[in-house]
Amino acid sequence: MSDISIFRNRIPAVIGEHSVHHSAVMIPVLETPEGPHLLLEVRSEKLEHQPGDICFPGGGIEEGETPEEAALRELTEELLVSPAQAEIIGPADVFAAGTRFVYPFVCILKGYDHRFNEAEVADVFTVPLSFFAENAPAIYKVEYRPVFGEDFPFEKIHGGRQYGWRVQEDNILFYEYEGRVIWGMTAKIVNAFAAVLEDCLL
Repeated sequence: MSDISIFRNRIPAVIGEHSVHHSAVMIPVLETPEGPHLLLEVRSEKLEHQPGDICFPGGGIEEGETPEEAALRELTEELLVSPAQAEIIGPADVFAAGTRFVYPFVCILKGYDHRFNEAEVADVFTVPLSFFAENAPAIYKVEYRPVFGEDFPFEKIHGGRQYGWRVQEDNILFYEYEGRVIWGMTAKIVNAFAAVLEDCLL
């Protein structure tokens, strides 16, 4: 038998880590005469994934980067700002779903001139923080069910085709502001961000 003492003081790996996508986003806050606003992007129609969706600046974490470094890099690339313009306040709650982990960071963005990288961004707009404090998102439930290939060996499983596979349930959030629809992962990040602010005011 193998020497199981190898497990003493071992740092565990994560099973399935190779299939997990890690990314980071920046939540930029602009200080305006009307109060603080969140800055959001509309993704370019030229992009392969989620064209036209509303999101925060962000993307995949590259090798050797920390999540915070990735969020700052993506912010500068997408909004054509310098790192010095972003005063990073700290991390927001991590978004986790399936094989996706997204690490958000909050920053105060200074001196932004509303330019953006048109290869990735179609438009930018702002929403008052007060809007999210005063308006709860609409919530819609969805279910995800397993889909099997034709050669899946049901005969090797107790119960076969009648096996009690778990159905994954999720809530999809929607905010609507002046004709803009903020939904999905971005809406969940905004909702968690707003909840932290609300807790601080209690």
